[in-house]
Amino acid sequence: MIKIKDLFTYYGESMIIENLALDIPKGEIVSLIGRNGVGKSTTLKSIMGLVKTPQGSIIFNNNEIINTPTYNRVKKGIGYVPQGRDIFPQMTVEENLELGLQPIGGKGKIPEYLFELFPILPKFAKRKGGDLSGGQQQQLAIARALVAEPQILILDEPTEGIQPSIIEDIGVAIKKVNEWKGTTILLVEQYLDFVLKNSTIINVMERGEIVFHGKTKEVDGKHIQKLMTH
Repeated sequence: MIKIKDLFTYYGESMIIENLALDIPKGEIVSLIGRNGVGKSTTLKSIMGLVKTPQGSIIFNNNEIINTPTYNRVKKGIGYVPQGRDIFPQMTVEENLELGLQPIGGKGKIPEYLFELFPILPKFAKRKGGDLSGGQQQQLAIARALVAEPQILILDEPTEGIQPSIIEDIGVAIKKVNEWKGTTILLVEQYLDFVLKNSTIINVMERGEIVFHGKTKEVDGKHIQKLMTH
């Protein structure tokens, strides 16, 4: 679904990613894991067109998108939940969700399955986003990205600062979206147990490059842990 090749990414004058190659196969839950500051979030921002990518290739559904503006990448079917969630605190849960219709022209309605996936949404529909707990805001952010029914959902650290019971719910929701809708998932995460439990393919990143790639069910968790802490 997404194929990244020879990618160079800059923040200002600093090169963060050099010559990155990464494949996201259709229908999989792909995780990108590694220590802080190795370039994981920057990889996601590169896919979304939020940072400078002067060299390389990002192919989405057989189309080159490296020079495509961010809003057009979203229209093409890429859903993105950034680190820190970015919901609108003064808007209600319902209004936040309705914003998710923008990529498809603001028309249509919120898919019913999202209310089954996240039962807090109908329950708190009239509550302001800012009044929800961190975990509930994360569920709202994920649901909002799914409103336009993207082909791929990109999640940046979805478990960060969230209570364990909701981490469990988010893991279940990710797997259900993948299973029910066939949505491909790309997940950046530091929490190894979550990745081992909820992804089908694992990539370990170190200094802007992939140093390990494999099927999650075949990997040795201890080996991955070592790679992340060496």
